[in-house]
Amino acid sequence: MGKRSSYKLALFIIYFIIFLTSFSLINYYAYSSFNPKLLILFSLIFSIFATYFHLKQRQKTKADELAKEIERIL
Repeated sequence: MGKRSSYKLALFIIYFIIFLTSFSLINYYAYSSFNPKLLILFSLIFSIFATYFHLKQRQKTKADELAKEIERIL
């Protein structure tokens, strides 16, 4: 896996964790009224869009620092 693709994967993982956690909290406070498969699907979709727009914008954020830490693990 190339350096650039492992960075993209690490950035995707960061956004996926953020969205999955957010949607899980929303589901918890909505008394578990949403299907968990739907929450995972929404997290995947939003993570793909967030990663794409983050890479397109080319500004350094805290997500970049976290992605570099995950990239070392991968």
